[in-house]
Amino acid sequence: MPNQLIRMAYASKATFEPFNVEKGVEGNVANILKIARRNNRKNNLVGALYYGNGSFFQCLEGRKQDIDALYAKLEKDLRHTDLQVLSVEPIQQVGFLSWEMKYAAIDQEVRSFLKNHQLGKFDPYRFTPEMTAELISVLQTADDGIADDELNEINISNEPTSHTGVSMTVFWLAIIISIVATAVITQWLM
Repeated sequence: MPNQLIRMAYASKATFEPFNVEKGVEGNVANILKIARRNNRKNNLVGALYYGNGSFFQCLEGRKQDIDALYAKLEKDLRHTDLQVLSVEPIQQVGFLSWEMKYAAIDQEVRSFLKNHQLGKFDPYRFTPEMTAELISVLQTADDGIADDELNEINISNEPTSHTGVSMTVFWLAIIISIVATAVITQWLM
């Protein structure tokens, strides 16, 4: 049923290296949140995002057709990789209410959650269905996270930064410096 309300949780790995943390949120994640909130408002979706140890845990709630359309876009998003759906279930009503994309800074709660499940680090790929449901519940009851006005104050770049992109920039810069240095040395020896 396309109009059926569902809740989907998935895991993915960030393709960027963390670079800047302001107000408890990493700069690339802040950029993702801004875009997600804007797009989710348009598509009547709500949910929550948690980022830790280079991995994302995201819960989305809304009409099945809207979540399916968003997930198809997420699979092509270069800011993360290795998407894995952890759970999909029908719901009677949304649990995140007015949060187009809640970002809860719940590090203490997540550490307790990990300790209770004998996990040394945040790795949503190892979550059982029960653990996934428990973390969703923790996210639903967590403090309101970071509001839009706070998110707008964070200094973020317009383009997502990836480790590969930075490496390629350094690589080409080294090539250019090499060429210039060779030309200078050649000119000096003449």
